[in-house]
Amino acid sequence: MKKRINGVFSVLMTPFDGNRVDYDVFAKQVQRLSGTDVAGYVVNGSTAEFVHLTKEEKKKLVETVTLNRDPDKLVVVSACEPNIADTYDICAHAAAVNADAMLVCPPYYFKHTTEEIKQYYTELADISPLPVILYNIPFFTQELELGVIYELMNHKNIIGIKDSSGNMKRIMHLIDKAKDTDFSVMTGTDDMLLPAYVGGCTGSMTALATIYPEKITAIYKSVKVGDIEKARVVQHSIMEDLRTADSQSFPEGYKRLMEEVSRIKFGDKEV
Repeated sequence: MKKRINGVFSVLMTPFDGNRVDYDVFAKQVQRLSGTDVAGYVVNGSTAEFVHLTKEEKKKLVETVTLNRDPDKLVVVSACEPNIADTYDICAHAAAVNADAMLVCPPYYFKHTTEEIKQYYTELADISPLPVILYNIPFFTQELELGVIYELMNHKNIIGIKDSSGNMKRIMHLIDKAKDTDFSVMTGTDDMLLPAYVGGCTGSMTALATIYPEKITAIYKSVKVGDIEKARVVQHSIMEDLRTADSQSFPEGYKRLMEEVSRIKFGDKEV
C-alpha cells in the first residue's frame, strides 16, 4: 500500500572547491538541518547541479547524506538521467545505502511522446527497489502532461509528484485527482508555498527549505493549524530574497544566499 509523503523537504546544494566536490562542506549542510522540522532531504536535484556531477560523485553525495542524516528525516534521491539503465543504477545504489525514495524527471534531450514517457516511468517503477516520485520541471525537461500523471497515479510504486511548474491551476487539478488516494502532490516552487499548501499540497521540496528551514516549515505548520495570516506574513518575508536569487544565474543566486545565511562557503564549479 502506498504511503503519503508530507511536510517540507530541503533540496540540498553541491559545494565545489574548483572542480572538486567538497564533501566536508556538503556534510555541514546536512548537519545544519538536524533538529529542524524539515521532513527530509532531496539529494542531486536541480539546485545541486547534478548535470555537472559524475555518476561516482552523485553516489558519494547520497552516501554522505545517509551517513550524516537525522534519523527522523527521509532521504529522497534525484535520479534524473536520460535513459532507464542509468536511472535504475542510481535507484539501486540509493536503496543499498538506505535512502527512502527516488525523484525522477522525464527522460530528456530528445522529445518523447506521451506514451513513451508513460512507458518509461512504468518500466522504472516496476523494477525500482524504492518508491518513485514523479518530477515535473518544464524549465529543463519536457512537461509531464496531466493525463499521463493521472494514469501513473495508479501504479503501486509511484507515490507522488513534485511539480515545479509554478502553475497553480495545474496543481489544483492534481490535488483534486489525488484527494481520495494516497498519492502525494508536492510543490517545488518557494514563491507559491502559501497557495499550494492552502490548496492541498501535502508538502514541498525547495531550495529555500535548505536556506531558511525555520521559515519554510513555519509556513507549512501555520497552514496546517489554520493560521493563514501567520503563513502569509512568513511567505511575504522571503519574497525579496527570492527575487534577488532569481536575478542571478540558476542556481548561483541560491548558493550566494545560502552562504550569506549559513556562513558556509559553497563555491562554484569551474567550467
